[in-house]
Amino acid sequence: MAVTVETLEKLERKITLTLPVVAAESEVEKRLKKIARTVKMDGFRPAKSP
Repeated sequence: MAVTVETLEKLERKITLTLPVVAAESEVEKRLKKIARTVKMDGFRPAKSP
């Protein structure tokens, strides 16, 4: 992961963050699996498959 901070004006800053795609994809997968257990959708009863 690489972070660069550029000074544009007196109080303005530009931050550029670069991270590997693998790290982002694994984090998304992990959070989707966590949310999948508790999500509520109209028309579906908990623990029942249609």
